[in-house]
Amino acid sequence: MTKRGKAEKRPLRLAFGGRDVGVLVANILIAIVFSFLAGGYFSSYTLLLLLRQTSEVGIIAMAMTILIVCGEFDLSVGAIYAVVGIITGLLFQNFGVNLFFSATVAMGLALFLGYLNGLLITKTGMHSFIGTLATMMVFRGIAMVSTGGRPVSSLPKMPFFTIFGEGMIFDIIPVPILWLLAMCVFLFFILHKTSFGVKVFATGDNREAAELAGIDTITIKRYCFMLTAFSAGIVAFTSIGFLRTATPTQGQGLELEAIAAAVIGGTSMMGGVGSIFGSFLGALIMAQVRTGLVLMGTDAYVQDALVGLVIALAVIINVQLSKKNSV
Repeated sequence: MTKRGKAEKRPLRLAFGGRDVGVLVANILIAIVFSFLAGGYFSSYTLLLLLRQTSEVGIIAMAMTILIVCGEFDLSVGAIYAVVGIITGLLFQNFGVNLFFSATVAMGLALFLGYLNGLLITKTGMHSFIGTLATMMVFRGIAMVSTGGRPVSSLPKMPFFTIFGEGMIFDIIPVPILWLLAMCVFLFFILHKTSFGVKVFATGDNREAAELAGIDTITIKRYCFMLTAFSAGIVAFTSIGFLRTATPTQGQGLELEAIAAAVIGGTSMMGGVGSIFGSFLGALIMAQVRTGLVLMGTDAYVQDALVGLVIALAVIINVQLSKKNSV
């Protein structure tokens, strides 16, 4: 290819990585398939529903991307999600604490739990899958014990719930979609536009080389765990804001869906490779499949199996297109 040709392709590659293009194409193909199989799939209502369903998994998947790029995983995000919701509800309902202050305390706790995850992994050297599996059980236990396994419900209508979950922008767009887009921009900036992001990629790609270059990889990893916990807190707020209820079982399985969305989006399980936009598209694929199957009237027991097959197909398409795009 001539120098001029390479220069012309460079802006496209800067805006969309090769893996991102693959996931985008997979999204388009899935949308086309469901437009034939499910009536009313292409409608403004379905689009808003897709983005609303993408918000929870999408926010955590994008934060998880940064952690995976760094070379670690976090299986405790679903449990942190539950703890944040429970603590927010309990402080407000049982102790009369201002709801916004309750949420601030709960978010502070989420950041502390994220820091504990990072401390455990970096101090002991254990694999983050095992370490966060253990903390997942501990954090879930905290949520269960705090309420005796009962939900915190019947919370009154208040501005907090409008801001995080119940509100509608222009009476059309659900507020959680705004939080999804805001977190996408925020996390994209952190990973792709800051020196911190450069250090994250360096740490995940080759930790020893990163340390020789003067990067404090231990601190980087701890910050990444805290960032993932922060995203779980935001998702907890959107959930309690929408439902006005918090349960100690909320978020079960969310960590695996987030990791799956990140991998579908082109994030390498080995670390050092990933993008926020790709993970956003990966979460959108999962939402598309579930929504399309519901519109088709597919049996609920069959949906998970079909979702797994479509995820595998999406990853295959992504890998093949990424190879062609890199040539």
